[in-house]
Amino acid sequence: MQPVHRGRPRRADIDRVALEHTLALLRQRGYDGLRMKDVAESAGIGLGALYRRWTGKKELVMAALRADVTRHETDDTGDPFADLVTALDRIGDAVPHGLGRLMAACLADPDSELARVVIEAKLTPMLDGLTARLERVVGAAPDVRLRAESGLSYLLWHTAVGGRTADATALHRRVLKVMGVPPQPGPEQSSTAPGP
Repeated sequence: MQPVHRGRPRRADIDRVALEHTLALLRQRGYDGLRMKDVAESAGIGLGALYRRWTGKKELVMAALRADVTRHETDDTGDPFADLVTALDRIGDAVPHGLGRLMAACLADPDSELARVVIEAKLTPMLDGLTARLERVVGAAPDVRLRAESGLSYLLWHTAVGGRTADATALHRRVLKVMGVPPQPGPEQSSTAPGP
């Protein structure tokens, strides 16, 4: 026996539109200034449609941040080193587009609901992906998670404080060194190596 669905059929694009508008309003107003009603109005959808999908602001923001992490993931190319560098580049690019402000909010009030949401929905999945990519390069080491955490911290700090450097390759080399990744021979290394 098939369940009977009442009301209008669910629009498939509501989730995507709601999550995009949630991220935009989160950037504009911050977590405390974000209201479900404002997301619904901004996205042009009914408030009931939001509450049928997410029970409240926390769940909506978590879903939006998780979708944003997924959107920035990279495919495996078969070159673990290049994939790791691409992941670092994507993380660095995310800092001026909202990640930096989220990190600042977490540091300002680490016990806040926002900090818990950002850690669970954004930073932990980001770190998990970076750890998996690092492990493909260096192998299964007992400290691979700590090395990924150190590299991520270094990258976030230098990108947030120093801005995007003109020489991203030099930044990547420093981050890789912090993570214990040996230099990789190839055109990228030889073209950016300091001269005599």
